[in-house]
Amino acid sequence: MNFKKVAAVSILTLLLGSTVAFAAANEVKGTISNLKYKLNGFDWAPSANSAKPVVINGQQYIPVSVVTEATKINITVDKSTNTLQIGEKQNSVPLIKEKALFNKDMGYSQNPAYVNFNGVNYKEAIVASKVYGLAVATFYPNKKYQTLVVDIFTLGNKAEIQFVNNATKEELKTILLEPGTKLTSSEINVAGVSEIGVVVFSLASNTNKKGADVVILPTSYYK
Repeated sequence: MNFKKVAAVSILTLLLGSTVAFAAANEVKGTISNLKYKLNGFDWAPSANSAKPVVINGQQYIPVSVVTEATKINITVDKSTNTLQIGEKQNSVPLIKEKALFNKDMGYSQNPAYVNFNGVNYKEAIVASKVYGLAVATFYPNKKYQTLVVDIFTLGNKAEIQFVNNATKEELKTILLEPGTKLTSSEINVAGVSEIGVVVFSLASNTNKKGADVVILPTSYYK
C-alpha cells in the first residue's frame, strides 16, 4: 500500500471539503472531535500542540498539521497563487537564504581554507571551526519545506553532525564525516519542522589540538 499517495488524496479531500463548508456561510460552527488515530496499524497520537480535529455538519475535518506529522509530507498554501503545495517545492531555496543562528564556534566564513573544495571557490560557507567538543546552530525552515539537502565535508578530525527537530527532540538524521573523503550530500526530511537543531561533534581525541573543521557548503538547499 502506498501510504503517501493515500494520505495525499485524503488531505485534498479534507481541504476541499473545508473550502466548500466555509464558502457556504459566513459562520461555521464545529465541535471538537475525540477522534483517535492509528498509524500503520498501531495506536498513534500527534504532538500535544497539534490542532484538534473537528466535526462540521457531521463530517470529520483533520488538521493538516496532524497529517503532516503522521505522513512526513509537507503541506503549505501559496497565498499569492492560491495553490496548495504538497511535498517538495519545484524551486529550491539555498540554505543560506533562510534564517540561521550560531554559537561562537560555528558561523559563516569566507576563509579560503574552508570555501575552496575540489577546485571550486564557494566564496562563503557555514563552518564549525576547530571543534574539540561540540558546536551548535539552529536552522529555521519554518514548516515551509519537505526536504533539506546538505553538502558537507570535514577537515582535521573525524566528526559527526546531528540534525534534530527542536520542537519534538526527534532525531532527523546523523551523518558521520571522515576527513580526506569526498563531499557528503544527504537529504533530510524536514516536513512540519519549524526549527532544526544542528550539533557538530568531534570524534577524535582533543590531545592533538587539531579539532574538526566541519563545512556546510552554500550548495545546500531546501525544497
